[in-house]
Amino acid sequence: MNVKVTIVVSTPPTAKDLENAKAAASKLTNSKKSVTVRTTAEGDRFHLITQFAMRTAAQYKVVDSISREFDFWLFDLAGYQDKSISFPK
Repeated sequence: MNVKVTIVVSTPPTAKDLENAKAAASKLTNSKKSVTVRTTAEGDRFHLITQFAMRTAAQYKVVDSISREFDFWLFDLAGYQDKSISFPK
């Protein structure tokens, strides 16, 4: 299944932040090739978007582990405002 984690921050993410997001996804994925990390800007906010594939499971069973993994790797992310986890088709 596909997973998309979007983190909203008030400052541009650094190269280290991008590497840490990739590391978090790499711990969760079943296909390292599927991991992508990018940033977008919307007004005065920045979106750190990580997408990856993982084994199919009930979404309610994995959403907490996904959140914890990203919290662990991005604990020092500057300007953190919000995080969303979605499962696009």
